[in-house]
Amino acid sequence: YRLFGVSGTVGNGWIDEIEFKELGATTSIGATGTLISTASTASSATTSASGVMLYSDASGTATLGTDLEVYFSADDGANWTEASSYGTPITFSGTTKMVKLGKTTGLTSGTQMKLKAEWANQASGTKETRLHGWALNY
Repeated sequence: YRLFGVSGTVGNGWIDEIEFKELGATTSIGATGTLISTASTASSATTSASGVMLYSDASGTATLGTDLEVYFSADDGANWTEASSYGTPITFSGTTKMVKLGKTTGLTSGTQMKLKAEWANQASGTKETRLHGWALNY
């Protein structure tokens, strides 16, 4: 990175150039993240849900259920249950994949439905998984 003086008088004690140098990265970062949807109100209390999601592998290849996990909640996020299964991803558009989230039973009964995504093992240039969209069925 460099910063050069562009205008004004140079040579009167002012610094006319600053250089910043980066050292090569020596550590590995295993990034994680969580995304929680807003609540959707079911017409009656439910204990099961299913869904679908669109995602892509920007770097590497994600293992669903490990690198990207999806959870359901029927009680406004007080309790979460991971999707019972992840269907076989199919190419939806370009590199975006669509995968069915299997019917998941045993949710704590409620009417405030939510989805949660959790990422693990993400590392710049090695593995980056992007969630493009999701839908909830209850």
